[in-house]
Amino acid sequence: MPSWKEFRFKIEGEKNGVELTPTTIPLARLALYLVDLAQLLGHPESVHLIRIEEGSAQPVFYVDAEEESRVTTQVQQAKRGVGPPKANWAYRKLDGKLREDNASARFVNVSRQEDVVEFPGKNLSVPDIYGPIREQASIVGKLKRVGGFDPTIPVHLERADGVRLWCEANDLIARQLAPLYEQTIRVHGVATYTRGKEGFWKMESFKIQSFDPEPLSDESFSRTIERLRDVPGSEWPEVADPLEELRRIRHGEENAPQ
Repeated sequence: MPSWKEFRFKIEGEKNGVELTPTTIPLARLALYLVDLAQLLGHPESVHLIRIEEGSAQPVFYVDAEEESRVTTQVQQAKRGVGPPKANWAYRKLDGKLREDNASARFVNVSRQEDVVEFPGKNLSVPDIYGPIREQASIVGKLKRVGGFDPTIPVHLERADGVRLWCEANDLIARQLAPLYEQTIRVHGVATYTRGKEGFWKMESFKIQSFDPEPLSDESFSRTIERLRDVPGSEWPEVADPLEELRRIRHGEENAPQ
């Protein structure tokens, strides 16, 4: 039998003057929380819902001890936006639900008696919706689809991290792109961004105006970083999280368009 570690998702707050508990949160609403939690934690074969505790609403999970560090790391990275895309999105959805329910939450490792991450929820200072803004930009991705019936032709790209980008192009550029299907390409054009109440920037659309004629290498991001770390005098060996460092270099310390 596996050795288990206990975790709890502690929801704290009141909605319409009533404390959130297992008997006051509707089943359908609680189920939505659990779906997002499952996506956030990942490792589905090693994570099990045991019960819902009183004293606010506390879903209790058992995690296989061998997966404890992986689950903890994934949740912490998702809070920072540098975990797997599905986990990043699940963290944001959970925090949004908490804000809607006038609540906040903590994900606690009971076995170690420590908080893994906090979900500010209602306590977060929510920025105003901003945008749309348009600016020149370039994006890189694998060409997955070209075609449609609209005056502007849909073009679908998939980034190396699995995020899919829906772009558009005129008929001439679309026909030029078609032979590059399943190739990694760099396109240039005008991106439209908005910032939602969660404080995150989102690319709403991308109008392709040109592209590099030659496909790019399919070398993985991790392999590229390995080669950079091998360069004599490089500072990359001291960088613990290369992806986060690149985001910081590109956008600064504050949230910016992704």
